[in-house]
Amino acid sequence: MLRNTLGIVNVDGKNVDFGPEFMPHRSTQAYGFLGRYRLIDFVLSNFSNSGITDFQVYMSSKMRSTIQHVGTGDQYNINSKRGKLRLLMSESNATSIYQHDVKAFTDNIRYIEGSKKEYILIAPSYFVYSQDFNKVEEAHEQTGADITVLYKNTTNAKEAFIGCDTLKFDNNKRIIGFEENHGKYKNRQISLEAYFMKRTLFIELIKRANKVSSLYWFKEILADVVNDYKVMGYAHRDYVACINTIESYYKTQIDLIDPVNRKLLFKPKWPIHTQTTDSSPTLYGPLAEVSGSLISNGSSINGQVENSVIDRDVVIEDGVVVRNSIIMNGAIIRSGVTIENAIIDKETEIKHSIDIQGTPETPVYIKPREII
Repeated sequence: MLRNTLGIVNVDGKNVDFGPEFMPHRSTQAYGFLGRYRLIDFVLSNFSNSGITDFQVYMSSKMRSTIQHVGTGDQYNINSKRGKLRLLMSESNATSIYQHDVKAFTDNIRYIEGSKKEYILIAPSYFVYSQDFNKVEEAHEQTGADITVLYKNTTNAKEAFIGCDTLKFDNNKRIIGFEENHGKYKNRQISLEAYFMKRTLFIELIKRANKVSSLYWFKEILADVVNDYKVMGYAHRDYVACINTIESYYKTQIDLIDPVNRKLLFKPKWPIHTQTTDSSPTLYGPLAEVSGSLISNGSSINGQVENSVIDRDVVIEDGVVVRNSIIMNGAIIRSGVTIENAIIDKETEIKHSIDIQGTPETPVYIKPREII
């Protein structure tokens, strides 16, 4: 068990681009997922299930939703008597180009230096997967690596993981380079930006990054020193999704409606923890027609719902048709509305008869608390 490891949830990387209009009230960490979870639940659950007891969560400026959701960490089995959770962010008001992970680590370096843990495990929240990190630690020790990088062999790098790092290996399976994925090749080894190393080495790299450039991200200094240290990879062999665009956010959830795909992500005896709410079961009216969908508690459905994700406390009146869409908590859809290939944000009310039509490649997005 990773009792001797400090778990760090990193801020969103510069390859995360949802645009200024998408969920402007929260960071990617707190995006709702499958009607029940937030994206940060996956990385925190992986850490907790692997035995980590000390956590640091680094947040962007839009931190309110993350703080409200993570709270004291009780839902992730973070017990204050045997562990610790810190919610941290950069302490200065620097412009956006200087607000990166190295800056955040530097502003909070005393908490990293003050840790008594020997190792660091750092990972972001916009990759969705289930991983026992004890296996990564075992591989780290067996290979004698200075740094171990979690990665995924993919066959769809032309369409997915755009902007993520790909890995170059030598004949001894040692990582010798990082390159950005521009969608040119189909088969690639994609870095999941999860790194395991000694805490002292992590501190050295932060200080080195600050000497090189005030604009450096951690993965950029890692690329610079790849030949100075023994950097090895550990292959994740199950489901992985990178949620770094509106299209990937939409497509991943629609794909996971299929129970075959969900079984690849959600593993027996490997729970994904989240904040729970006590609410009544969903009420299905006499005119409701629901097929191939994920429906959360507390909703009222009288219309037609097909291949969609419906969050908590959603009202779908009779005469409504919802297909291939994501409806977030508290939304109200009145009679006569047709929604297809869309993301309807929380507490929006669509009260006039209207057709909202997107495409699987370009879903329509309706901002929170809109009245249409």
